[in-house]
Amino acid sequence: MKKDRLDFYSPINLKSYNLNEIIRYQLSIMDNVDIFTRRHCENVGNLVCRICEYMKFKKYFIVYATTCAYIHDIGKIFLPKEILENIENLSDEQLEVFKTHTTLGYKACIKDPRLRQYADAILCHHESLDGTRISCWPYKERYSSSFSNNPRCRRI
Repeated sequence: MKKDRLDFYSPINLKSYNLNEIIRYQLSIMDNVDIFTRRHCENVGNLVCRICEYMKFKKYFIVYATTCAYIHDIGKIFLPKEILENIENLSDEQLEVFKTHTTLGYKACIKDPRLRQYADAILCHHESLDGTRISCWPYKERYSSSFSNNPRCRRI
């Protein structure tokens, strides 16, 4: 019997979770970033949703993780356009500004009640599984008590 090949890039699964309705607000915010970031966030969202399905997670977790993936780069809307348009050739100073997008996104999510539940994921989306490369060091206490204790979310 031939085993079906899973297409991780298929956006079809998003419709089955009605994510277009659930995260319409979150997605509309991402319209304010450049087209490459928007497309990257869509691809990450599709991949996360498919991985969660493949791992047979419950619907509520799939919706949460997929939403986090879609808006993980929300902090980039606060970065200068010159930095976003020249990502491969950044100076050291520009790179340091670019690295702040996680903290900027976190702060924006904390201020918005509709985004608050995703804030920790936004803050630490550049962290390694072992906890290194934490760009959220000012928020270490809050971070270590919530998002990092969810191994499923961190691994995805």
